Amino acid sequence: MIKYTGVSISPPAWARHAILLFFILCTLAVNAQKKITGKVTEDGTSQPVFGASIQVKGTTRGAITDEKGQFSLSVNPGDKLLVSSMEFESQEVTVGAENTIHIVLKKSTAGLNEVVIIGYGTVKKKDLTGSIATLKGGDIKTEGASNVSRALQGKLAGVTVEAAGGDPGAGMRILVRGVGTFNNANPLYLVDGVQVNNINNIAPGDIESMDVLKDASAAAIYGSRAANGVVLVTTKSGKNGPPVIQFNANFGSQKLIKKYDVLNAQEWATVSNMAHDNAGLARLDIAANPNQLGAGTDWQDAIYRTAMMQQYNLSVSGGTEHTRYSFSGQYNDQDGIVDVTGYKRYGIREKTETTKGRLKVGQSLILTRENWTKMPGGWGGQGGNPVGSAVKMIPVFNIYDENAIGGYSGASGPVVNVANPVAQLHLEDITTNVTSIIANAFAELTILPELKYKFNLGYTDAFISHKDYTRRYEVGGLFANPTNNLAQASNRYNLVMAENTLNYAKDFGKHSFQALAGYAYQKYVRDSSASAKNDLADGISELDNGAIISAVSGNKLVSTLVSLLGRVIYSYDNRYLLTASFRRDGSSRFAPAYRYGNFPSIAAGWNISNEKFWSLSPASVSMLKLRGSYGILGNQEFDDYGYAAVINSNINYVNGNQSKWFGAIQTTYASPYLKWENTETVDVGIDAAFLHDKLTLTADYFRKNTTDLLLKVPIPGSAGSAADPFVNGGNILNKGVEMGIGYNDKVGAVSYSVRGTFSSIKNKVLALGTGTQQIAGGQPTHHGADATLTQAGGEIAAFYLIKSLGIFQSQEEIDAYKGKDGQLIQPSAKPGDIKFFDANGDGTISNADRLDMGSSFPSFEYGLGINLNAYNFDLNLFLQGTQGNKIYNGLRQDLEGMNLEYNYARTTLNAWTPTNTNTDMPRAVIDDPNFNARTSSRFLENGSYFRFKTLQLGYTVPTRLLERAKISSLRAYLSADNLFTITKYKGFNPDIGRSGSILDRGVDFGHVSYPLARTLSVGIQLSL
Repeated sequence: MIKYTGVSISPPAWARHAILLFFILCTLAVNAQKKITGKVTEDGTSQPVFGASIQVKGTTRGAITDEKGQFSLSVNPGDKLLVSSMEFESQEVTVGAENTIHIVLKKSTAGLNEVVIIGYGTVKKKDLTGSIATLKGGDIKTEGASNVSRALQGKLAGVTVEAAGGDPGAGMRILVRGVGTFNNANPLYLVDGVQVNNINNIAPGDIESMDVLKDASAAAIYGSRAANGVVLVTTKSGKNGPPVIQFNANFGSQKLIKKYDVLNAQEWATVSNMAHDNAGLARLDIAANPNQLGAGTDWQDAIYRTAMMQQYNLSVSGGTEHTRYSFSGQYNDQDGIVDVTGYKRYGIREKTETTKGRLKVGQSLILTRENWTKMPGGWGGQGGNPVGSAVKMIPVFNIYDENAIGGYSGASGPVVNVANPVAQLHLEDITTNVTSIIANAFAELTILPELKYKFNLGYTDAFISHKDYTRRYEVGGLFANPTNNLAQASNRYNLVMAENTLNYAKDFGKHSFQALAGYAYQKYVRDSSASAKNDLADGISELDNGAIISAVSGNKLVSTLVSLLGRVIYSYDNRYLLTASFRRDGSSRFAPAYRYGNFPSIAAGWNISNEKFWSLSPASVSMLKLRGSYGILGNQEFDDYGYAAVINSNINYVNGNQSKWFGAIQTTYASPYLKWENTETVDVGIDAAFLHDKLTLTADYFRKNTTDLLLKVPIPGSAGSAADPFVNGGNILNKGVEMGIGYNDKVGAVSYSVRGTFSSIKNKVLALGTGTQQIAGGQPTHHGADATLTQAGGEIAAFYLIKSLGIFQSQEEIDAYKGKDGQLIQPSAKPGDIKFFDANGDGTISNADRLDMGSSFPSFEYGLGINLNAYNFDLNLFLQGTQGNKIYNGLRQDLEGMNLEYNYARTTLNAWTPTNTNTDMPRAVIDDPNFNARTSSRFLENGSYFRFKTLQLGYTVPTRLLERAKISSLRAYLSADNLFTITKYKGFNPDIGRSGSILDRGVDFGHVSYPLARTLSVGIQLSL
């Protein structure tokens, strides 16, 4: 027998038995796990619920239902399944012995289970206390819109969306609850949490949802950037399940909706001769024989065309229990209705998310390339761009001249220098290319089941290159360019942001609690450069081909923002709700002593319908919630380094010895006391549902008061500054009501829904600068006076105009129109001239007689959407419009002036003559001494309109016909956009949305016009 006296490595008997028992139990547990299948349907309709989440409670295992509402999942007997889906009440189901589970979900009251994005997190609609407008990706998808912001127009209460022009690829101007600043009034845009300048390059098919934060309770978590509202765009994520392939294609044609009705050659000569005769001037040689001229050149027909467009979007998405993915690509090709112009957009997007134990990581990346071919802005003449020139170009002149340099004819002689618009389009090549990157990456660690830490890193980069190549030409007798010229410019916008947040969420009993704390940092850099050369050889449009350097410049701007943020959301028994948030921002755009601003908010809600005393039947009122909020938002959107003095170092002086002394001079004053614009917002709202939730209503009243407005205050030139300094010197009040209403029902095989929005917003300037400061804006013509004025006591950019009182019919009327001292008020007037109101009674007509004549802001705006579904057909209509706004028609001011030598509107054929006195068109007279065409109320028009914006008819192929081809769904549709517009406005389009300064709003400046198009298209939407 051998004895071993070393240390034994064998476990004791009890341990061996325990290990054996452990493995047996594990084996049993593994063997106990089984795979179940199930189906989720809607209560009452038995319709499958697509995209419902099935989660094994306490684990990361889960599944998502497919289009048929089906799912499969590995579970253990006794596991609890958490079943949830937007707009449905959540359920908890215990797994038993069955292998197939049928789950029926009830519609939640007014979609209260729907998740709403609120910034740095989400909240269920039932717990929402702020004012948020939401648009789902499906609402955008059905329209087939090429631009995301266009799809928003009229669909969100309190959100004004207006065209920034009809140019292909042009975006929209979005205003949230009015205008509270004279600087950048755009909302803050965030795509998957990353700040961007705009959302025009995001493919509509890539969007999961868009949420607009309107009041301080919702937006204050973004602090200094949120005064103009916040637009949150969430792109699509993959869902647990096999890969899903979706393909969307759209083909369409666009046509000009409306041309200006101008004179042909014979008619123009007739009016021109009349204008010269009335002025006592010799007639133009080109108008000597009107009857021999015929129709002449139709310049508008020469530049407009039927333009084609096409869009494609391909996506692949799916996932497992641990990883989800979504990839997509887009291509958009849109010709402009103005010849030569066009827009192309290419893009790819990918978004992934992976969970491993307590760690979740994810990222998203959007790459886009946009190419514009644009029309010239003007050649220095008075026609402006080709659209403006086409209506003012005299029809007597021809388009082409094969003997001219460049091959084009044009105006000559004693006429206004309006350029040949066809020559403009073909002799000047203007292209703009934008390459954009939007990147986001995050890591989220679950420290405790209730506590999560998240690090989010965002990056955006936009590189813009602009090229303007002008060939040598001689166009008529008024335009010549002896050499080929090239100008190039580039801008690069770069933003890096890093955010650290802790999020705590806990439900205990009747209490629900969420808390958020975080730190954020962002840095913004802009680099710009420009160069130009002249005298290039023919055929090569590169800078090295030029002989003369005409311009070189470059600059760089840098700004940073650091922030502390926090939010608490509390709910008791689904009855009493409270949200409080706070953000402290520090911005380098302000002097060190004023860099930090505090932006708090608080909101409360009361679900009255959840109270025990609530006794109304769901057939009448099924849900009622009251909410209110108060908070302060900020705005830092003004020039970088506005607090500092600017020094120009290129100031040189030649001394008596003919040598150069190099020097520098201060060109702007420092404003070291600049601080934040503060916007104080009060909101009171109601959410309600009626008739078993068939009818829903959301209504809000808000008051938004902006103080410490950042604006430039004029100083005397003798102060030695070339620019006016910024000061905190203004106060603007916006207040209004907004309402959204919806109705859903089903009658037999027909289901339908109706959605409507209504907004009424008023603004008032309470203080401005020193108290007497006036800011003019909105120049309507090349030579006309400004049409708008902003001053304390009035509205932003109110129309201040000289009032037109009609037409003098006789010399006696002119002689009787006298001032208080007996002098003639309009001594240069003749019968047939306009009579203007001497508002200040000084006996003369001047800009001092301008009166407040109305506003470009509507009394109210509205939208109405109707959706019908029956027998696999669907019909979607959307109507939209405004009421009570005015537009100053600058192009009509030119065309009905009859005082300058270019073409006129057809209405001038009815000009006043001694035998034609029953007219509102004054006499035609060149060099008009009475200034009938001055900026006045004569050209101010009713801008209200009603637009049939979208009509779409679709057909979804029945599933049974697609199963053999392995196709999940296939829908084809016909669509019409901008079908017709009812309006009294005489211009191209009442939804002018002139880009640039808010002070130009409502002024239709013909020099920069690009009409909207009517679009007819066909499309398919395919899923595999």
